[in-house]
Order: sequence, then structure tokens, then C-alpha cells
Amino acid sequence: IGLSVWLTCAAPAAAGVLVRAPAYVNLSAQARTWRLTDSNWGFISPLSTAVARELETCKKVDPAVAGPLQMSPNRLDKASAEALTALRSCRKRWFEKTTPAGAADEKLWLKIVGQPVPSTLDRAKVIAFTAAPLTPDYDRTLWDWDRGSGFTSADPAAIFSWGPYKSTAGHGCTFQRVLSVLAANPTTGPMVREAFAEEGPLLDQLIDQSEPDWCAGAATILKPVFDDSERRENFRIIFAKLAGRPEIRAGYDGYFLGPDGYLGRRIARHYDLYARAGLAPTKMDFAYFLDRSLDYPPLTEAQIAELSARVRDGHMTNWQARRLIANVTPFSSPGARSYQIGRDAVYFVDALGQEGLDDTERASWIKNSRLKASDVGLTEEAYVPPCDVVFLPTCPGGRP
Repeated sequence: IGLSVWLTCAAPAAAGVLVRAPAYVNLSAQARTWRLTDSNWGFISPLSTAVARELETCKKVDPAVAGPLQMSPNRLDKASAEALTALRSCRKRWFEKTTPAGAADEKLWLKIVGQPVPSTLDRAKVIAFTAAPLTPDYDRTLWDWDRGSGFTSADPAAIFSWGPYKSTAGHGCTFQRVLSVLAANPTTGPMVREAFAEEGPLLDQLIDQSEPDWCAGAATILKPVFDDSERRENFRIIFAKLAGRPEIRAGYDGYFLGPDGYLGRRIARHYDLYARAGLAPTKMDFAYFLDRSLDYPPLTEAQIAELSARVRDGHMTNWQARRLIANVTPFSSPGARSYQIGRDAVYFVDALGQEGLDDTERASWIKNSRLKASDVGLTEEAYVPPCDVVFLPTCPGGRP
């Protein structure tokens, strides 16, 4: 396979780096073009908008440089890196001296955006959402039914999914559960009612918990919506509207990362593994735990016991532990390693460099990702998420 090596191979992210694009010697046809795609409501959009605005005041810069930032503000790619380089050419003092070319740092963010520096969760979402194959943003919905040919989903129990954490009607009932929480909240409840408008009776059906098997009725409730093209489009618009409300997005995150959400519970199992292994978790670990928890089943007690012993006995570092988890835990289907390991490699390629990956890891990473956790400034700095970000068993009221 034609290898593509980035110039700053295995170099750690400079202090304060917010986003950076790697430089490649060769962009072969077998390599996926490097690109970061954030949520429409993530931090890359306000950064891009601010950079484009400031470029208009740079007299020696071609105004066309700002075009890609204005067209796709939530995306960072080669054109975005060129825009950042252009801004630095006329506003050098706005950047830290150690910041790589084509990168934005926290100093620039504070200067031109003027908001708190993006959190570890904000940065982790960029990597996870970029790789998400189904519904990678809060306004995205997906019908798993396909008229005439059955299910499009690999999960035959799935009916409808909403948002980046794939809240699903059918399997797991997570769609109805998060909708129930949002509808019951004094702040978000009126927003939900307003968005559903004339579909209020449908909302009431979806969140009616009067029967023990209330989740089982999703197919009966949603089939008439799916069969009616006008209602189906209106249903999509409902969630697009909801996504525009920061309170809804925060409530959505809060449910899935909270004590009743599957993500919070899966992430907690990784922290349990590290605690048993005597390993202090880092910001890069948190991002990995979030990404892994989105598409893999929870670690079992047997897996935690085995992995923690291997990490402890092998005196492994954090990146070695992440690589072990990636290679030992089962993949979603036979043969899936050739795809999925490239996504996992995002979280240990910084330490190894491209040439340090094994053949399968390298080929998968080049073809499907070419991202690095350091692209969004994630480092091995010690970090455990606050309880209002992810509810772990160590939080007040947490499960032992």
C-alpha cells in the first residue's frame, strides 16, 4: 500500500494548540483526505467564522482565502489550515510562537472568539463525530425502515435514530427515554411541545409510560409517520428545530452521559479498568473512552479483570493500554478489524508515529481516518471528567 507520512510524525501537540492540520508528504489515492468535521454547534464553527472575519482586515491577504471557512464553518481541512496561515502572516502576535503552521491555538481563540476555551468534551466530540457513520450531529435523524426492502440497519430492532449518540426507537428505547426526560424538564419541556406543535398527540404516545412495556409500542406509533411523506418530513424538521436550542443539546448530552445513559455507564467501565490497573487517566483517554463507548458494547467484568491485569503486569503506559483495549476487545463483526482498528489508532498514533503501527492498523488508519487525537489539542495531561460532564460511580450518589 502507498504510505503517506506526515512531517511532524509522533510530535506531541504544542502547549495550547486548539486545532492543527498535519502536513503530508504524499496524498495517495488510497488515503482519505484529512478533514475534521465538528458539530454545527461545536467550537470549530465560531473559530472559522472569527478567522474569516479577521482575514477581511488583512490588506495583503486574498479575500478568497476566507471562502472555505464561510461555506463550511464546522469543517477544518487543508483550505482552513491555509486560512490560518494567512491570518498568522498579518497577525503574528495573536499566535503563540510555538504553535505549528496551519494551526490555531488557545491564545488566538481568546483573542478573536472571546469565549471560554473549548473543553475536553468539546474536543473529544470533534474526533467522535467526524467518525460517526450514522447520525453525527444533533439535527440528524435516520429511519431504519426502508420501504419495500425491510431494514437498512444492521439492528433489526431499530426503527428511528436521532442525534450523535444514536438515541434509538426500538432497540434500547433510548429515543423515547431521552425525549421523555426533555419533555418533563421545566426548561426544555416547553421547547419540545413547541417543536412538536400539531404532532403533540404523537409526542404523548411516545413518552407515555403508563404500561410496563411502553417501549414496545414504538413501531406501531411511528409506522404511520413513516408511511406519510409529509409527516415524515415534518418529523425531521421537529428535531432540526430542537437541535438549534442549546438547552436541548445540553439535556441530550446530560441524559446519555448521566447516571441513566448508556454512554456514561460504558465510559465508567473504562475508568474502572484504569483504576484496577493503577493507571491515571488522561484527556486522550477520556476521548478514547467516549469514542469507544459510542459503537462498542460495554466492557464485561471478565474483560476488565483481564485487561487491568495485563496493563498492570506489563507496566503499560496510557497509549499502550488504549492499544491493548483496541486489539483485545471483540470487534462488531468478523473481519471488522480492518476498518475499526484505524479509528482506534487515532488515539495511539501520536505516540507511535505512522511507522510504528502494525500493517493492519496502518492500512486502516490511512484509508479510513488519518486523524490524530492531538489534531484537537488532546494530550496525556491527567484528567477525570467533572460529575456534571460524565456521571461516574465516584460522583456523589454514584453506584459503588
